[in-house]
Amino acid sequence: MKSAIEKVSSELGKSYPLIINNKYVETSDKLKSYNPCNKTQVVGVFSKAGIKEADAAMQNALQSFESWKFVASEKRAQYVFDVAEIMREKKFELLAWLIHEVGKSWAEADGEVAEAIDFCEFYAREMLRLSAPQPLTKLETEINELSYIPLGVVVVIPPWNFTLAIMAGMTMAAVVTGNTVLLKPSSDAPTIAYKFM
Repeated sequence: MKSAIEKVSSELGKSYPLIINNKYVETSDKLKSYNPCNKTQVVGVFSKAGIKEADAAMQNALQSFESWKFVASEKRAQYVFDVAEIMREKKFELLAWLIHEVGKSWAEADGEVAEAIDFCEFYAREMLRLSAPQPLTKLETEINELSYIPLGVVVVIPPWNFTLAIMAGMTMAAVVTGNTVLLKPSSDAPTIAYKFM
């Protein structure tokens, strides 16, 4: 944990662009994230999206949805299981970002990272369950089938208080069910969302 805190401390104050269509987009309008325990310490400097950037992100999400919705649910679930595994590997680094950006204690940060991993595992397992044949009332004269379908683009705007757990849960629930996501993290804690990405 101490080495993770040292690593994160050396990265404080970095600038982060928007990510739209797998490209980094810089804007002149910036947002600074501050450590609430040391209000002079800048955690990160972020490009802010305006109407132009939001529209470009929406258009890309709509376009990506047209292929993502056809990816097999088992494959989407595996991607989310992979995210959970990566988070386990980077656990201490994520803890250190939470400590710096939202002032969590070590124990609180550990609980939040564990909850974020649990959300990924839960939603991936639920996708596997829900994509299997569902129990229905059978009638002799009917052939019934129930299947869940993706709906489109989801906008995720998580709160500041569980900035990793709620953000990861909302995002992965949408992604694993075949939707695409526009993620607008809390203005009080954008760094952890960027690290999650």
